[in-house]
Amino acid sequence: MQKSNVRTGKNWLLTRLVAVAIGATVLASPTMAATDGDAAEDAAAAHEELFAEAQYPSASTCGTCHPKHFREWSVSQHAYSQLSPVYLSLSNKINELSNGSNGDFCLRCHNQVGANLGEDQFASNLTRHPTSREGITCVVCHRINKSYNKASGRLALVEGDLTSPVFGPTGNAEMERVLSLPGEYKVVTDAEASGRKIHNEVKQFAPISTPMFCGTCHDVTLFNGFRLEEAFSEYRTSPAAADGVTCQDCHMGKVQGVASGYEHGPAANVGGIETTPRKITNHFFAGPDYSVLHPGIFPHNIEAQEIATLEQWLQFDVAAGWGTDEFEDGVTDDQAFPERWAFADDRYEARDILEVQFEKLAWATEKRLEVLRNGYILGDIVTERADAGGIEFKVQIRNGTNGHNVPTGFSGERLVWLEVTVRDREGKVVFISGDRDPNGDLRDGHSSYVHAGEAELDKHLMSLQSYFVTQNGRGGEIEHVIPIPYPVISLPRVLPSPVSLVFTGEPPTERNHKRGIEPDGERWGHYEVKSEAMTGVGPYTATVKMFSQPAPVNLLIAMQSVGFDYGLTPAQARDALVAGTQLLWEREVKFEAN
Repeated sequence: MQKSNVRTGKNWLLTRLVAVAIGATVLASPTMAATDGDAAEDAAAAHEELFAEAQYPSASTCGTCHPKHFREWSVSQHAYSQLSPVYLSLSNKINELSNGSNGDFCLRCHNQVGANLGEDQFASNLTRHPTSREGITCVVCHRINKSYNKASGRLALVEGDLTSPVFGPTGNAEMERVLSLPGEYKVVTDAEASGRKIHNEVKQFAPISTPMFCGTCHDVTLFNGFRLEEAFSEYRTSPAAADGVTCQDCHMGKVQGVASGYEHGPAANVGGIETTPRKITNHFFAGPDYSVLHPGIFPHNIEAQEIATLEQWLQFDVAAGWGTDEFEDGVTDDQAFPERWAFADDRYEARDILEVQFEKLAWATEKRLEVLRNGYILGDIVTERADAGGIEFKVQIRNGTNGHNVPTGFSGERLVWLEVTVRDREGKVVFISGDRDPNGDLRDGHSSYVHAGEAELDKHLMSLQSYFVTQNGRGGEIEHVIPIPYPVISLPRVLPSPVSLVFTGEPPTERNHKRGIEPDGERWGHYEVKSEAMTGVGPYTATVKMFSQPAPVNLLIAMQSVGFDYGLTPAQARDALVAGTQLLWEREVKFEAN
């Protein structure tokens, strides 16, 4: 894996991005890809493996009869959970810091199929089982027959091919009706028979509709009792839980992030014939993450998987315009291409697929903005002082949901902050907070440039990112990007706590200093423009912007020693994170001061 130190890359804004407007991807250059083998043979082998799953059928197989669910899921964070190079490198870095004692802990939730198959948590996604690469795929939820409660993954999935039973909330009535009409639906339930194969039974599994089903993975407690993520714990003590509103009501309904009711329609389309309409859930599960991958790899796309392997897609140069008339009209006879993309027809076919991918990514961006704007509300802006002696004001952020904190989940990784810029009448900036250092980080305590004395600490920064605090062997505490305690006198290990945690709730070696907002709560950012910074050219205008980014650049810096999958460099991963940042709200306020 290629490595580079991002702090030295001061031309980071010059990296070529595709679809920056939709926050889509950073493209791997052709030089980063693996070597190309026999193209047709490789693609055919991957296709055959993908559609011939005896243990864990692929989502692509399920998508044949469930196209709506597949389309929503294919671009979701569940579908991205294992493919994410940021996740995979973080898992590897945690094991490096803990001397391997964290094991496959992260894999258990991000990739239950891989965990059930006993896959190496360090393996590249380029070499994994196709269904394993799908992360939280169909069988992860619909081949579960036991209630695990808060288990931090490690779910024993029920094995079986496509014709084996699946588990759902409503039971077998509709499946029995479909199977009673073989002449209409033309289906078979015998794995050896010829015809359109479907499940032979849908077993009712009521827990799949309960919040506890989500809590299986959305509360994460490490071996030593450290509460890394508490989305479910926050929910179960929330007003929403008291009112009987479930996780599914807000995250699988018509509108992302609010209880808005459910769609009504067919759950399946079998050979062009729809099943009986009923309540159907949305399988997108919007959240703060977005892809940093080549669009030929993500979203999951059946046609993309059929025409090329992951390695071959990495060789397709989207940014150069391959497969467009503008590019192809200028191709010369001596221009070299990777073997899989040597012919213009193949490049045009790939481009057609990528246009569909970009449409999916644009839709996902809209739905992500929907859930974030429902969770974070830019509230009041209150002027406390505005005269020749200075300007003082405060800005309110409210939690728009009563179901859990914002941010929730891996709150030490989630960035939501205010960028506040004050200008005089002529446009000169007299105050700024929430801007970035040259690395793309905020100017907080984790900024490399702040540490080096090359950027000033942003003392007014209003950020909702939590901080991990760890304790060393001599009792001192320090903020850490990755929460692995640093004992001075022994090797770091993630081991069960030797003492009871009944009273403390967490081990004394590490804690999560939460800075988010509780359900229905609020926080205020306070800002002060000193008189000496004022130009006397009033009135002044403050522009307040609220941004969301799934992870800080300093996290990439902290784990760059282990490299990134797909040959991504830390700088490329950084550029993708920064490019995909979403503006949630923007507002202006004037101060009549000189």
